[in-house]
Amino acid sequence: MQTQSFRIGLILAATASMTALAACSEGPAPAAQAAATEPDNQVHMDLSVSKAYDAAMTKAGLDTGQRNVVKAMAHQQAVALTCAGFSVNKARFEDEMNIIYYDDKGKMLNVDSEALHLRERQVMMGFGMMFGAQLAIAASDEKAFCEHAEVERNARDAKHLILDPPTQG
Repeated sequence: MQTQSFRIGLILAATASMTALAACSEGPAPAAQAAATEPDNQVHMDLSVSKAYDAAMTKAGLDTGQRNVVKAMAHQQAVALTCAGFSVNKARFEDEMNIIYYDDKGKMLNVDSEALHLRERQVMMGFGMMFGAQLAIAASDEKAFCEHAEVERNARDAKHLILDPPTQG
């Protein structure tokens, strides 16, 4: 009987060891795996604000292209404010922001002045949302934010680029 208990104990110990070994070979524990797949804080901030921004700007009547331009303008304005050696070409900024006055086919909106002013206020609210979010993202890791901005600025063929080229000297 004692031998049988020993065998059962041995089998249980071996089973437990194999289960533990199998768990180790399956990869990280669920909590570690979740931490490895969750976006970092900056990405999470950007995605959260973008979701709210897209909802508000869609309600305001902006199409995807218009929303993306306003978002890009807000980002680059935050870059110019945060990162040393960056500036925005004001004429390019104004030209890019004029997109809000056109429909998705490039035709000028045919609205009365009250509707136009409402649209401008809604766009400025959206711009402020994205600008504030970009400033928060920059504050969380200014060095990385500005290094990424340098890559953006050097991509001179990028659409909607309003950052001035770096000054020589």
